[in-house]
Amino acid sequence: MRDFLYLAPLQSFTDHHFRNAFQQTLGDVDRFYAPYLKMSNDGSIKEGPKNDVLPKNNPFELVVPQLMACCADDFMVMANYLSDLGYQEVNWNLGCPYPMVAKRDLGSGILNKPEKVISILEEVIPKTNLSIGIKMRMGYEDTSDILTLLPALNQFPLTEVIVHARYGKQLYAGSCDHDRFEESIPLTNHKLIYNGDIVSVEEFRNLKQRFPSIHHWMIGRGAVANPFIFEMIQEDEYEMPDDWKEVFFQFLQLLLESHLKESSNEGNVLIKMKHFWEYFSSSFENPNKVYRLIKKADSISDYRNKIEQLLFEA
Repeated sequence: MRDFLYLAPLQSFTDHHFRNAFQQTLGDVDRFYAPYLKMSNDGSIKEGPKNDVLPKNNPFELVVPQLMACCADDFMVMANYLSDLGYQEVNWNLGCPYPMVAKRDLGSGILNKPEKVISILEEVIPKTNLSIGIKMRMGYEDTSDILTLLPALNQFPLTEVIVHARYGKQLYAGSCDHDRFEESIPLTNHKLIYNGDIVSVEEFRNLKQRFPSIHHWMIGRGAVANPFIFEMIQEDEYEMPDDWKEVFFQFLQLLLESHLKESSNEGNVLIKMKHFWEYFSSSFENPNKVYRLIKKADSISDYRNKIEQLLFEA
């Protein structure tokens, strides 16, 4: 059985600008996931995520949208919105680790309350035509929550369960708990997808050897740092493709133009592009030097010049 590779929903990074530029220049991704929809305090859906999943902003491969909810009513508001847009599947975020989210029983903050997760699913599944998948961490305080929750989910017709092999309070620090993930595999009847710290072909090979029954893999930060990682995994190649600089340049141009088309504030777009280079720079031999160079860009035209300098004048 071949391996299936998914692009993770990474807030502030893998929005439609990134996904569309990626799909026009790169490949080897089987599914794309959009960062989560979330409710505002006034009971409406936040506008940024709503805009991200509009069909007009996703003209290529259809993405799987994600939502974040701590009650059935909020879940249904977002599910109905997505259904009205023509989506057929949604992913429920039970993984976001940030304290401001988790303290409200959102994201990973609900994982130590399995009865609440079950109650929400019992209420929403009969009310929506959307298929539902889950992306979760293995717990909030530690990774033991998954041992209770994963078997309890077997009663529901979920499309998949994506597991980021950390716990919520860990944020992104420390290592993934591969022992706990291995312990979890026989506890579910659903399609299980591994997520967490796939940053190289070597790491993917190690995980594949460790978990031979897993054939679905999700990559987030590793894919933003190196958008070629999917191709390299599929080709089983440790080295970047021969034409990576030309392809990466095309990707960067499309990403920039997409943001400029949506925003008239070039200063904000420049800040956004610099933010990406916190990840992009790791693909170069001297990441700190590369990132310092990009940070010095004082205009969009200067940014363009620095990109060409990095890729074609080194």
